[in-house]
Amino acid sequence: MTQTPAGWYADPQDATQLRWWDGAAWTEHCSPRPATTTDQLSAAGAQLADGVAKGFTALGKWVNQNTSLGSQTPTFASVAASCGDEPPRHPLSASAELVVAPADLPRIAGVYAATGVAPTPEGTELEGQVVRLVPNPWDPAAPNGVAVLVGPAQVGRLPADLEAAYCPPLAQLTTRRLLATGTARLWARVQVPGGPVTEARVSVRLPEVSAMSDV
Repeated sequence: MTQTPAGWYADPQDATQLRWWDGAAWTEHCSPRPATTTDQLSAAGAQLADGVAKGFTALGKWVNQNTSLGSQTPTFASVAASCGDEPPRHPLSASAELVVAPADLPRIAGVYAATGVAPTPEGTELEGQVVRLVPNPWDPAAPNGVAVLVGPAQVGRLPADLEAAYCPPLAQLTTRRLLATGTARLWARVQVPGGPVTEARVSVRLPEVSAMSDV
């Protein structure tokens, strides 16, 4: 499993702080989190910080009670299976290009198969797929993780900077057994017709992270 590199990340228990991740575990070193154009920790940020502080208290209980994993670390799949989808938030004015891993390619191929559309050697687009945003801050290897799923299939992850911004409010949303949603455009190609997907890109449209401050 790829380890998250050492660095400053959003504190999973206080959205107004950055905490140093040494590559294996959180340390005691903290720093105030600067406001950015992404998360705008002004008035909305104050509300988010208060909500996240309360939400993370409930998260531990939720994990133990609802994932049925005992002491095992929850996975994106187990978190997704325990939650439904909330009504769509509008507007979907944030956009991102997902990080697509080799393990995601067969799952992307499955999304195409489910729609009856076959990727071609030239590349084929698939528009308007509803995606689910699944946080997993309980995984020490990726403490700000946010996977993006189409149905049960993971098709990629948010870039690291967006994971750090979106993970806390999305994690709090799971205390209500809900996942936020967005839309995606997929592009995939094969080497030969009928062969496995060898390359794929996934672009998503999401609610602004500031719109998640009311969760």
